Formats: sequence, structure tokens, C-alpha cells
Amino acid sequence: MTHWTESVYRENPEVFRRHLEDRLDDAAEEADDLLALLSDHDIDPESALDVACGIGRHAVELGDRGVTVRGIDISESYLDRACERVADRGVGDAVAVERADMRDLAERTDEYDVVYNLWTSFGYFDEATNRDVLAGMHERVAEEGALVLELVNRDGVLADFRPAGIPEDDEDGLVVESADYDPETARMETTRRVFAATDEGYDYEGEMVYDVRLYAPAELAALCRDAGFESVSLYAGLDGEPLERESTRLVVVAEP
Repeated sequence: MTHWTESVYRENPEVFRRHLEDRLDDAAEEADDLLALLSDHDIDPESALDVACGIGRHAVELGDRGVTVRGIDISESYLDRACERVADRGVGDAVAVERADMRDLAERTDEYDVVYNLWTSFGYFDEATNRDVLAGMHERVAEEGALVLELVNRDGVLADFRPAGIPEDDEDGLVVESADYDPETARMETTRRVFAATDEGYDYEGEMVYDVRLYAPAELAALCRDAGFESVSLYAGLDGEPLERESTRLVVVAEP
């Protein structure tokens, strides 16, 4: 059976691509926050591995700030767009992208000062595979480097759980989401339907269904330690804000 990541990111990439493009304006600030957070951990990265880089939002910004970045993703469509953005920004000497699967990280031999995986791009697979992905990330982190994960905080999301909503509504179109959380597996299945604005109203463009394992902070910290990381710090965002019970985002900085 085809995994949902293949369907969403390779077979029907345009449905989610609009959301990626809409977040481009946030990438510069997020890259600055990431570097500042790493600096707080006495890490000034010269090299970075962007796992699930998408259209290269953060890879391009870090490359523009002097970091050599390798971006990997399974979506040919997103990687083509990333290459366009690299060329447009003139950071080809610093940023390179390739099609690769995060499940194969353990087979690589390259190491980086920082390996980062942002915007809830972890937890895609079954329990054993997620652990293997985390272990593969650990293998790619240099001795004095760090792994940075940025994802949904299960505790905060469930505290204000909404099974349906409209996260995006503007002059270009409308997005409607419905979600179902399974407490036995801690997985959330979300259906995202996209509509384009027309003079008469909206035209249905398509939908994507993604199924992600959500983690509580202490649980994810324990997984990082099991993967081989010695030091694990938790935050509410890339800006380094303290993690609280109601925080909807979770950032992990894990060091070997």
C-alpha cells in the first residue's frame, strides 16, 4: 500500500504547495531565530542538513546567511521549486538539494553542524520507523553539533482540540480542515481541502490527507535520548520561548 507521503508530496504535490508558498514570508525570521537558538547552545553552524526541505524555504535563507546547506525531500515538484528559488536568490554556491528519503538517513556518511527538521515533518511513519528516522538524524549530526526539531506539541493541541476549521481564507482561496485524533495511537489524521476563489465563489481544487504521530514533550525528549543524544532542551518555538502546558508548538534541540 502506498504511504500517504507518496500520495501527498509526489503524486498530488500542488494541493499542499500553495501552503508552502504562503509561508515564504516567514522563512527569514525563522532562519534568524534558528541561528540565534543554536548560538544560545554555543553552536555557530557552517553546514546544515535540511530534512524534508520542501521548496527550500529555510535552506535558501540559511544559505544567504553563509551556511552551507544540503536539502533533502521526496517530492520532485518541491525540489524543482527549491532549485528555482536557489537560483533566484543567487545562493547556488551554498545550497544544494536532492531527492532522498529521511528513512534512509542511516545509510549516509555525511555529517553536519546542524540537522534540522521543521514544521511537523517528523512522525510520519509507524513507531519503529519514526525511531529509525530519529536515529538516522543522530548519525548525521557532527560531534559538536545539534539536531533541531520543530513540530506540533500534542499537549497544547489537545488542550484546545478543534475537529474542523478554516485555517486559511483570503482573496486567493479557501482551505477547510477536518481532523480526527486517536488516543490509542496518538496519531492525528487531517483532511485538508483547498478551494480557489472565483468571481462566482469557490472552485474545488483538491484535497490531501495526512496522518501524523503527535508527541508530548517528555516523550519526544526520551526518544531523542534513546537515539543517542546526551542533552535535550525543549522550547515553545524557534525563538527560544519557554515551553508551557498550553504551547501549541514544540522545539527540540538535541546534542550528542
